Amino acid sequence: MVQTIFILLFFITLTESLIEYLFGNTKVFHPYLPLISLTVAVILTFVYNVNLLSLFLGIQTTVPFFDLLFSGFVIARMSNLLNAFVQKFLGSK
Repeated sequence: MVQTIFILLFFITLTESLIEYLFGNTKVFHPYLPLISLTVAVILTFVYNVNLLSLFLGIQTTVPFFDLLFSGFVIARMSNLLNAFVQKFLGSK
């Protein structure tokens, strides 16, 4: 279970890092950052085959596409929450 949490935290941090380094300093992309984060997270889950439903709950789906897609949604949202946390409590930006 600890390894699964580390996998999740790694992909959340990786997504947030990529978004901040690539698009964080450009004001034009700020309204679109949640969508860009979702795109990056979904791409990462497909490339690295991150299935959160099977990792956390042990659920095997007949269509792995949806598991990967939902995992991308979860990672993207958690990445957005990490960004909000860092900005609010650590004084970033």
